[in-house]
Amino acid sequence: MCRDRDYYRSISLRKFVYSKLESLTDKVMPGIQLSRAKVVEKLINDKFSSLNEKPEVTNNEFQQRQQKI
Repeated sequence: MCRDRDYYRSISLRKFVYSKLESLTDKVMPGIQLSRAKVVEKLINDKFSSLNEKPEVTNNEFQQRQQKI
């Protein structure tokens, strides 16, 4: 049972989504079987990181932007 109510939260999933989650437990990190909670955590963190990446600006692109100003 969850001991720290401020540290954890629960979510509800439809049965067909839950079954997909079950099949991902050994596919997200090949060779390692993760818990369902860890699969959800990893997928959310990976997606969050990819959506919040700042594109790298090369020196050439920076110079071109400065010339336009």
